[in-house]
Amino acid sequence: MTDLSEFQDGKPRWKTDQPKGWEPGIDWRGDRGAVTTGPLTHEPDDAIWANLIADWGLDPSSVQIVPGSVQIRAWDANLGNGEVQRLKYYRASLEPVVATEDHADIEALCQLVEKRKPVKPTFVAGSERAAIVNLSDWQIGKGEGGGTPAFIERMMVTVDRLNSHLKMLRKLGIEAVYLIGLGDLVEQCDGHYDMQAFSVDLDRREQMRLARRIILAFVDVVVGLGLRAIISAVPGNHGENRRNGKAFTTWTDNDDLAVFDGIGEIISHNADRYALASMPQAVNPDDLTLTLDVAGVPVGWAHGHQCRNGGPEKWWAGQVMGHQPIGQAQLLNTGHFHHLVISEKTGRTWMQMPANDGGSYWWTAQTGQAAPAGTVCYVAGNSCGPRGWADLVVL
Repeated sequence: MTDLSEFQDGKPRWKTDQPKGWEPGIDWRGDRGAVTTGPLTHEPDDAIWANLIADWGLDPSSVQIVPGSVQIRAWDANLGNGEVQRLKYYRASLEPVVATEDHADIEALCQLVEKRKPVKPTFVAGSERAAIVNLSDWQIGKGEGGGTPAFIERMMVTVDRLNSHLKMLRKLGIEAVYLIGLGDLVEQCDGHYDMQAFSVDLDRREQMRLARRIILAFVDVVVGLGLRAIISAVPGNHGENRRNGKAFTTWTDNDDLAVFDGIGEIISHNADRYALASMPQAVNPDDLTLTLDVAGVPVGWAHGHQCRNGGPEKWWAGQVMGHQPIGQAQLLNTGHFHHLVISEKTGRTWMQMPANDGGSYWWTAQTGQAAPAGTVCYVAGNSCGPRGWADLVVL
């Protein structure tokens, strides 16, 4: 007769069930997890762990036990007849296997950082680079922010700073400087905004005369250092010849260009003094933009008043699609909006220049926006890396 004394109602009177929370199995989340054994009498070795990982459907070659993560829990099981056996359950964390040859040596990398010697700036013979100085939005004659006297002080400080900066660039091999007028160098006297005629402190002729004088101050700094000066310009909206607020002659009948016409005549009639200065490309009378090859990099300029409904980058994209000359440029320089922006999101570089006027009370009152004055200078050329430019400063 079978002895059923160890059973009651068909169930065993002793249990070997694992502790709650230690059920055998694997929890794998793709980048981490854990594996729990069933009851064992001894700690599993690497082979047992590998078998467990494989039995639960994972690949032991791609998943491994995290070193030092093994936990143990003991459980006394009543086997009956007064016999008790201590069972042990093991749990360990899992991680992906990382190939040793693909894992960087962090200690060696840290030593490289600590022992690396600074690299001295050098100029490679035969490489090309030139400085670009953007003369943007002077609006000479504007009465705000201290008017013309304050403007002259700002510009003379800028000329001095440029002199010091170019001395440094010359040591790095810079031999040429592009002085480019980006438009709105004069304020004009009427037709651009309300109260303009009341607020200007110079008439049109005086504005243009002072503009020529300050441009020549920049040219004198460049040639005085033995550097070549390449001079050109694009027209802005404040230079337009207007009637009742509208330009009524031609797009290039513009004081911004007329000022540089005068500069060209001055340097051509003073060959000894300005032997290093030139205007190699006259402004195209049918175009509002300028594109030049600067040390192997195509660089474009536009004042920016033509960049409506989306701003300069959207306008530039249209020029690219239309196969216009400025659409071939790698760098685009614009002004008009009076604050500094540098954007590379299109894969090319767009630089919007700050102004040098005394600010606009009405614009700030409307929007709260204001930006400091400044003149941007940077280096461009085929030796400046993938951007085509480097060493930008705001003077």
